[in-house]
Amino acid sequence: MKNILVIYFTQTGQAKQCIDAVLKPFTQNPNYKIHYELIQPKKKFSYPWKYTEFMDVFPENVQGIPCELESLKTDLSINFDLIFIAYQPWFLSVCRPINSFLLSTEAKQLLNNKPVITIINCRNMWLTAQEKMKIHLKKLNANLVGNITFVDKSANLTSLVTVLAFELSGVKEKFMGFFPKYGVSDKDLAIAPEVGILIENALNKNDFSTLQSNIVSKKLVSVKSNLLLLEGRGKVLFPLYANYISKKGTAGSKDRKTRVRIFGIVLPTAILIFSPIITLVSRLAPLIVSRKIKKEIDYYSQNTLRN
Repeated sequence: MKNILVIYFTQTGQAKQCIDAVLKPFTQNPNYKIHYELIQPKKKFSYPWKYTEFMDVFPENVQGIPCELESLKTDLSINFDLIFIAYQPWFLSVCRPINSFLLSTEAKQLLNNKPVITIINCRNMWLTAQEKMKIHLKKLNANLVGNITFVDKSANLTSLVTVLAFELSGVKEKFMGFFPKYGVSDKDLAIAPEVGILIENALNKNDFSTLQSNIVSKKLVSVKSNLLLLEGRGKVLFPLYANYISKKGTAGSKDRKTRVRIFGIVLPTAILIFSPIITLVSRLAPLIVSRKIKKEIDYYSQNTLRN
């Protein structure tokens, strides 16, 4: 009997949907026991969000400041054979609940010297968050052996509208009657059990060396050159904005509300302005610096950390 631990956070249930799709081969096999650990902040985050509430989580999330969590239900004495961590990027960083778990003493005990597979579900930008995840796992002496991404397939500006409709009002289907459904595609969910079989084979052989390349071959790792460039701007600017807001107070503070509101206007405006420009640049970039773009895509498609 092999023990598998799934550590996850979800507000909408979409992360669990992705987990269930990947783990389908395991749930159908009595030789595996799956333990689920839903990470729960003591102070719950709202869903649907209010817009200012949503923007107010930005500074602490980018700065990696942990929040208090409910006690884990998992038996820490179990020797897990494989651990999944399912999370969402918030503002190009690991969402605060999962980031808080990764900073805990329980994470040190559970993840030490264990193979880990990350499952990301998000709008489309996950590269910077996964780099931060890699750093956490390295510090915890965990071995990242696989990464699976479930992203919205719509164009960047379209998904900006649909994700805000989903997060702020809970509307997932046909916002305003004509925007596409937000979220993970049915096609990706249908492919996920095939990846689950690849994971099962790697686990039984105790050989994960080719797992990530097999996941990539199933097209469940999405790295787009235009988003790569857009994230590059964000990861430089976001810490500056986070510091600008947090200087006026901690999360929920009235003293920083004005700065939060300003950021809430600046962020979508910047995306609207720069997204078309960067999309154009990204289409020209492969013609000018094709090797560099390919090198970056190859890097983010695998699991090692840059020196």
